[in-house]
Amino acid sequence: MALLKKSKTALPAILAITLIALAIVGFSYAHWYENLWLTGEVKTGNLCARFWGIVTRTDTGKDWTCDEGFNNVRQINKDIGSSNAYFIDTNKDGCNDTLVVELNNVYPCYYEHMAFWIHNCGTIPWKIVRVNFTTPYETKSITKPSYLTLDLNGDKKADIELYWGNNFGQQVDPCGRVDISFDIHVLQPCPENTKLKFTATIIMVNWNE
Repeated sequence: MALLKKSKTALPAILAITLIALAIVGFSYAHWYENLWLTGEVKTGNLCARFWGIVTRTDTGKDWTCDEGFNNVRQINKDIGSSNAYFIDTNKDGCNDTLVVELNNVYPCYYEHMAFWIHNCGTIPWKIVRVNFTTPYETKSITKPSYLTLDLNGDKKADIELYWGNNFGQQVDPCGRVDISFDIHVLQPCPENTKLKFTATIIMVNWNE
């Protein structure tokens, strides 16, 4: 009867296979870990614009008049019509953002010129890109010096013409301000015994847009 001999290589082979298997499944031990975290802080700028001061008007006494297209502007020897303008804060953020214009007892060929300042109350420069004119019956926008007409009583006829001619695209730095002005001419279809009113809202964007 033959005796079986134990193999001298069986145990080392088993250990080698076990180590290989552990290495394959990613087994590890006695490792230390250290994490390095990168943090940062970003502070954004503030885009802010507001009307500044008061609105100045040409008609502070005797009336002014002109022909269509703002030709032949001149003062006359009568004080009949008048205008008023003031600022309001429509979005309740503490800054006036809309100009309200009222025309009182005016008539065809009545002329007015208004001017005001806009102040950069933020921390980054901006530029004017659009002006929206709104009545109860329509809204019109301009993006460059332009003439436009507005219907103020809903009869689909132009009651006034405006000329807005300056400061589109001009960079205004923080704490800076820019002078804005425009002309108003009352046209023939203007209704009698009616208080005429419209608003102007100026749209700005950061200067690099």
